[in-house]
Amino acid sequence: MYIADNLVVLRNYHKLTQVEVAQLIGIGRTTLTGYEKGEHYPTIDVAIQIATLYKVTVEALLYKPMRAMSPRQLEKFIATPDPVLSGQLLQVREVVTSVGPDNEENIELVPLRATMGYVSGGYQDEQFIASLSTFRLPLPDISRNRKYRLFPTEGESMLPIPSGAYVLGEYIEDWYSIKDGTGCVVVSTDGIVIKKITNELAAKSQLRLHSLNPAFTPYELNVSHILELWKFKLFISLDFPDAEPSLSTILGEIRQIKELVQPAR
Repeated sequence: MYIADNLVVLRNYHKLTQVEVAQLIGIGRTTLTGYEKGEHYPTIDVAIQIATLYKVTVEALLYKPMRAMSPRQLEKFIATPDPVLSGQLLQVREVVTSVGPDNEENIELVPLRATMGYVSGGYQDEQFIASLSTFRLPLPDISRNRKYRLFPTEGESMLPIPSGAYVLGEYIEDWYSIKDGTGCVVVSTDGIVIKKITNELAAKSQLRLHSLNPAFTPYELNVSHILELWKFKLFISLDFPDAEPSLSTILGEIRQIKELVQPAR
């Protein structure tokens, strides 16, 4: 990563002092000095604030070697953000939607049979989205200013959310703002899953995905495979909850116990 060098280059380009930058983004000057020396890295929220201040993408702040640019190249780059760096994360933010006769956005239902078509390009195809069943949900926590979609669940990795339930997701525009532990519908080139997120986009360009069912091992998903992210709002199921834990849940708990008691090597 080139973030330390880039922080110095961009601050000098904008003719700002460390004190001025620190005040503008709400951190201490010594903290900013540590960032510029590469002693430690900013959090995702701070990185977004810095990138916004300097008029570049977070990706460019992290990975573009700006010290190698001439003043003219740097000026042109800031005026016209690099599409290679910004395209992957920014283009997918433009969610395709449908509206009702009252010109209000619908909530679209993605049935299980349509999931492969959705991840294969349907998510950005207006005709595909228009072909989905739609509805409204008059609940106080469903905002008219937000975009929602209903996704199917399948398998035991989402337990205690049962297989066959539907999860309502709220569209996430800024992936870097996702806090660790947030439940999300993750739409990727591999399919659609519901996971808890550890956000490693800034440091490693990936998300770490955790199943609700402890029997399933967490895994990493590179940003290049992510198509959409939807924040969990609620789930709908026709199955009455079962008070007895499933076999996979019990096995997962046994695995966790073994990991805790296993002696260090």
